[in-house]
Amino acid sequence: MPTFESSEIISFLAMLVSLVAVIIGPIVTFKVAKRQIVSPIRQKWIDELRELISEYLSECEKLLVLGEDGLLNKEKTYTRLLYLEQKLKLMLNPKEERHIELLGIFKKITEEIQHGVGNIIDFGGQLKGATEVSQKILKEEWVRVKSGDI
Repeated sequence: MPTFESSEIISFLAMLVSLVAVIIGPIVTFKVAKRQIVSPIRQKWIDELRELISEYLSECEKLLVLGEDGLLNKEKTYTRLLYLEQKLKLMLNPKEERHIELLGIFKKITEEIQHGVGNIIDFGGQLKGATEVSQKILKEEWVRVKSGDI
């Protein structure tokens, strides 16, 4: 039976530790670097999404408060809403349930504005629904950024 000297064991362990460091070190470094790069990008996306939703809902609120007859340029407002809706479609994920729900609400609101707001109370409820879904999406994304979940 072969006997090992302590210097051989130490050399073997040193080699094993070096090998593990060479393999695991880059993996850990890659994950940390990815978080440091992606988190600020995701935070910027959240901020842009918040701004777009705010602008869209503000334009809708203006319609609600002033009424369609009170707007000087309904066509300009409608065109702006279409632009914002399209931009939101490009920012939201069509595979996530809440994103799909929010896009559906926006589409319904924009169509109702195009054809004339029928019931102001229902229209206000749709705006409130859009706000609530938006808050949930933004909160979920903020939690992802905060936890480093990419």
